[in-house]
Amino acid sequence: MIRLKVTPVVGLPQFTGWSQVAESTSSASTRLISVFAISGKHAGNVGRDVSDKISDFYYYDIEQLHEFVQDLVEFVKENDCEIFISCALISGNSSVFITKGGSVFLKRKEKIGKILYSEDQIKIVKGSYTNDDVFVLTTLQASQFLNEIEQKFSQGFDVDIIITSVVPGLHAQTDSSLSAIVFINQFSDGEEGDETLISASRLINRNHKNEEIKNEPSLEASIEVDDDDDADDQVGDLKISTDLPKNFVNNLSKFKPLINKLKIFAKVGIFMRLFFNKIIGGTKKINFKELFSKVRSIKRKKLIFVAIFVLVLLGLTSSYAISNQKEAEKINSLIVPIQERIDLAQQQLNTDPISSREIVQEAITSLEQLHKENSESSAVKLIDEKIVQTSNFYNEISGKKEISELDVFYDLRLVKSDYIANDIDVNDNKLILLDSEKKQIVVLDIPTKKVEVKDFSSYEYVTDLAINENEVFVLSDGLKSFDLIEGSEIKSIRELGDSNRGSTFINVYDRFVYVISPEKREIYRYSKGDDGYSDPIGWMKSATGLKYNDITSFSVDGDIWLSTIDGQIKKFTSGRDAGFTTRGFTDGFSSSAKIYTNANQNNIYVLEVDKNRIVIFSKDGEFKREIKSVSLSTVGAIAANEKLNKIFAVSGSIVFEIPISL
Repeated sequence: MIRLKVTPVVGLPQFTGWSQVAESTSSASTRLISVFAISGKHAGNVGRDVSDKISDFYYYDIEQLHEFVQDLVEFVKENDCEIFISCALISGNSSVFITKGGSVFLKRKEKIGKILYSEDQIKIVKGSYTNDDVFVLTTLQASQFLNEIEQKFSQGFDVDIIITSVVPGLHAQTDSSLSAIVFINQFSDGEEGDETLISASRLINRNHKNEEIKNEPSLEASIEVDDDDDADDQVGDLKISTDLPKNFVNNLSKFKPLINKLKIFAKVGIFMRLFFNKIIGGTKKINFKELFSKVRSIKRKKLIFVAIFVLVLLGLTSSYAISNQKEAEKINSLIVPIQERIDLAQQQLNTDPISSREIVQEAITSLEQLHKENSESSAVKLIDEKIVQTSNFYNEISGKKEISELDVFYDLRLVKSDYIANDIDVNDNKLILLDSEKKQIVVLDIPTKKVEVKDFSSYEYVTDLAINENEVFVLSDGLKSFDLIEGSEIKSIRELGDSNRGSTFINVYDRFVYVISPEKREIYRYSKGDDGYSDPIGWMKSATGLKYNDITSFSVDGDIWLSTIDGQIKKFTSGRDAGFTTRGFTDGFSSSAKIYTNANQNNIYVLEVDKNRIVIFSKDGEFKREIKSVSLSTVGAIAANEKLNKIFAVSGSIVFEIPISL
């Protein structure tokens, strides 16, 4: 095993920032050490997945290493995050370094300086490796510390002193979550095979001038015997360790009895050194096979001492391994019934997604409680892994999606530089957009993006519009309409009267036209017949308490759907309040909302600008999906077409398109 001292310095994690050092060992002579930071929502979850991928990496050539880093970048990007990473691969007497958003610094004897740096691109370099090399790998945000590190090396300070001087500065950053550094060097004389993990969170109250930083026990070492030809009475250091589980380090305090027993062996170290010199002789490293080969030639009494020593050591190690195995079996048995519930949720996901989500949420709560009850267990990591796995599964099925930036479908400034749309509707191939201030309606062909403008400037006002198949209805000085045929004329279907004077919204269903009149506290309906549209009739039969001035939008699909300034969604059937309740939706509407649906849609679409979201429900109230984006913070209206799998959202002059099924 390459005996390198790896000392990470990582910042405080945050929800949108997380850094870590991870490594993998492909062989006894090949070791990959990586420092990385993840930026974005749920950065910790993504970062842990990246750490696992690095740990599982197996190196065989430089091209494969480059491809591996490319895959990490793509994986993180798919999860709406960004990665900053620097890697060092030490293999025998050669080294390979690769960065994307990071730096590599080298001290080789008197030569000191940066050998690799990148911001957005993946860069890779290959070189040699010598035992006295010191490498410093940083993420992009931690590169600012390289000047200080270079200055300290130039002044002759050793690595440990430089580390203690860097940590306070890193911790002093307002946000240190993306700052991470790792120092890589050979162990100095007399040092044990220890690795040091220095986290900014551990150093909040630490006095760096007066208190030494204690190294945590290494997870890896080797067996080696160093002899001295000049003195038979002295024997080189004997270092013995095995590949112990990480929980041994994390729960070191529980093994004080074991440590005390090992101290006893240390007290008789001189005797053991003399013994090994006499029975082995020579000055070379040996392995177990060589050791036992030599032991066969030793006299019985001497062999007894060796056997006792080895058996005691193996007994202690075996006892620890058995204890760990029993703890793992116990934890696994506690996880089994929770996993059965998760499997059930997965089976019924397609038929009842709401129940599946609820089951998985309950499973996460149960796992967190299990972790709390077994926090001292050496196998608690099994619970942690299951929590992460289950949380990732819930994120996949939660129906919630966050998009950093929405795709732009069309820029209305191509029609007129100051065109500002405040309403929108859609059919199978046309988008209809209204600028009520300019009294103009844009008809935009969806496949070709060809534009036609309908001018209503001769009318006193234009308030709202709605589309029914291939005819557009406009609430203006009375009720107007025009066909979606190029060059068609605007026609009047009802003159201005008491029923539509001061009306705020218009909508259409089948052969009926509906308008909302706050002044009359009524929704009026006009029926189309052979002789045109009939006189209006009041459609509402029971709407006690409905505040017409609070209505922000309405849609008609046979029933009438209303949204209000305080986030209420109301449904009326045959003029009576039919009530509308949601299922599986816990974060209810609390601010102004706008609703969209029609007879051709299976779902209803609710825009809540204050929370930057569009929420989709089935018409019986089952929560389907939530789409969040900062781009929605200025959106004024939405329209959906399920055949096209698109939601169109208008924000001033910009029309966004959002896929319904993500």
